[in-house]
Amino acid sequence: MNWYNFIFSEKKSVQLRRHLAFWLLWWLYFTASNFHYEQTGLENLKFEPLSFPFLLKSILLLSIHIAACYYFIGYIMPKYLFNAKYMAMAIHIGILSFLIFLASYYLHNNVFPFINSIFTYEPVIANQNTWWTSMTSGILSAPKVISAAAAIILLKRWYLKQKEKERFEKEKLLTELQLLKAQIHPEFLFSTLDNICLQTQNKEIDKAAVLLLKLADILSYMLYESDNKTVPLEKEIKVIKDYLVLEKTRMGNSLDLDVAVKGEPGAKTITPLLLFPFIENSFLYIDKKLETNWMNLEFQIDSSEFTMKLISGKSSETVFESANENAIAKAIKRLNYFYPDRYELKTTVEPDIMMTYLKIELNGSANSDINNIHNTEQMAYATV
Repeated sequence: MNWYNFIFSEKKSVQLRRHLAFWLLWWLYFTASNFHYEQTGLENLKFEPLSFPFLLKSILLLSIHIAACYYFIGYIMPKYLFNAKYMAMAIHIGILSFLIFLASYYLHNNVFPFINSIFTYEPVIANQNTWWTSMTSGILSAPKVISAAAAIILLKRWYLKQKEKERFEKEKLLTELQLLKAQIHPEFLFSTLDNICLQTQNKEIDKAAVLLLKLADILSYMLYESDNKTVPLEKEIKVIKDYLVLEKTRMGNSLDLDVAVKGEPGAKTITPLLLFPFIENSFLYIDKKLETNWMNLEFQIDSSEFTMKLISGKSSETVFESANENAIAKAIKRLNYFYPDRYELKTTVEPDIMMTYLKIELNGSANSDINNIHNTEQMAYATV
């Protein structure tokens, strides 16, 4: 069992071992620092020899700490601290401290002398200050272990909230990916279908068949293959090239398109549909009134990096915010999530030209396993 399962597991056996380990460590610290001697206020302290009465007395004091600790973390914290009822919490802490002192004083004044008499055990120091000893072993020691347990719970609570936030972010990204797959621009889809229909009417069956196959490949990729965590980089590039062919065919001779792929994709993979929003966004800036538009797209594939350079002409008119600009923002969020500190994105928009530069380090796996986040939440919430 690794440390993560030991800390967050909900299994009763693991929880029992976790709590036993915690109290064993505290008992060792407590007996070594606070109880392994008879305290006499400001006088010199002498260590008490290890014996059965000594162990029995330390366990009795430990029982006070255990009861106080579980009362604090099981009742006071959930009811008052987590609900911001600080005045009521302070009152309960004061009552708890008084009860700890009374219990400790009763042990030192009544129970411990009885134990000593049973085992004919003589403490190292006689006439000890019972009040002071009760305070040091009670209300001055119990807060230490209570604070340690409370700190552990608060840290775990913070950790779980962070994991829950990550889970919500991941679910949101996956939802956005599903929406992205469904957000094929109707203008592109219907214009492509109209163009294919026109090709068939003009008896250009072969050309229409090629276009139809490319459209089918794009739809299949978006609807099915992109459900995977990652896809082959070669497939992503191919689908983008098919998309550009359909766009060029749809726009006719008004688009001068140049696409280049430098390097071999090999077995490299990438998060699906990560590049499409940038390609689609460039078409929004193209001036469809012009007789000739142009677009240059270059993919550079190195041993550990993938670079996309996209340069296109643009309309001199202002392009108003659109749904696709939201898609760009979502694409950046996906980059931040799946490739944190492993990408570089630069976008330049000038009066007559638009440039997009994206470089991604493909080493390592994208952070895309939502099951880990679900498991974290399911394993940890009931642990105390």
